[in-house]
Amino acid sequence: MTHDAYADDELAALYDLEHAGYDDDLAMYEGFARRGELPSLELGAGSGRVALHLARQGLRVTGIDASLAMLTRATAALDERTAPNVRLVEADMRDFDLAGEKFDLVYCALGAFEHLLTIDDQLATLRCVARHLAPGGLFVAQLRSLAAVDWTQEHAPLIVEWTRHDGEGGTVTKLSGLTVSPAAQTTTAHVIFDRAPAGGGPVRRRSFDVTRRVFGRFEFELLLRAAGLRLAALYGDCDLSPFDDRSDTMVAVARQEGP
Repeated sequence: MTHDAYADDELAALYDLEHAGYDDDLAMYEGFARRGELPSLELGAGSGRVALHLARQGLRVTGIDASLAMLTRATAALDERTAPNVRLVEADMRDFDLAGEKFDLVYCALGAFEHLLTIDDQLATLRCVARHLAPGGLFVAQLRSLAAVDWTQEHAPLIVEWTRHDGEGGTVTKLSGLTVSPAAQTTTAHVIFDRAPAGGGPVRRRSFDVTRRVFGRFEFELLLRAAGLRLAALYGDCDLSPFDDRSDTMVAVARQEGP
């Protein structure tokens, strides 16, 4: 599930500009997807960064997202090689029903689960996951750890993160600041994209806020149990290193409750 801010075409393209080169997690999801014979299901598939990688490896994947603009970009990226392996569905991860279809892997990449700010939304999503897991299937969620956030700094100053070519001869500069709330366990990123057109001219600015929830390890395990899932493993990065006090990332792997 991408944030509502990415629901229009321009911002969906900016999201791609920022994330298209990120591939640290692709081998991990491919490894989990190869465990079984059934397709995988991605929650918050966006423009298809992970789903398209799996499809290129000959693996079948269904991707759901609430943003039609993002799914349109994913559809446009399909080709003869990947199209037979990818199904894209406009749906909300909190309330989806794929006609009883079961999956060997359900995954939520790049902190997409953190956009669910309330317990009701979190449990609704996890219960949908449990209903769609095949026997022996896995749910994998990549999250920030509590240690990833500096909770002592309430307001981080606005900084320039990067400037990149936009593919049309112009450039895009991303600026961002951060507000944290320890009591709510949330961070709010204040994001600005400045687009400078080719040949000069006025800079066009888009700005928005994105609030995400940060989960503790045991808090997330309790959410899983309440939804009929159990934590099977916890890792500290996408290389599946042990989770410890220094880990900025939590990769939670869960199964359906059972013997």
